Amino acid sequence: MDEKKDNHSNHSDQDIQVSYSLKLALIGGLLATLGDATSTYAASLAIDEFLQESEEQNEKDQQLEERLAAIERKLDAFQNKTE
Repeated sequence: MDEKKDNHSNHSDQDIQVSYSLKLALIGGLLATLGDATSTYAASLAIDEFLQESEEQNEKDQQLEERLAAIERKLDAFQNKTE
C-alpha cells in the first residue's frame, strides 16, 4: 500500500512540474506575441515617419524648383533689358 501511495505521490509531483512548465510555456508564448505586436507597431510607425519625411522633402524640392524658375525668369527679363 505504501508503494501505491509513493507512486501516486511521485505522479502528483510530476503533474505539478508539467503544470508549471505549461504555465511557463503559456507565459512565454504571450510575451512572444506581445513582442511581435510591438515590433509590428514600431514598423508601422517607421513607415509613417518615412512617408511624412518623403512628403516634406517633396514639398521642399517643389519650393526650390519654383524659386529657381522665378530666378530664371528674372534673369531672362534682365538679359532682355540689356539687349
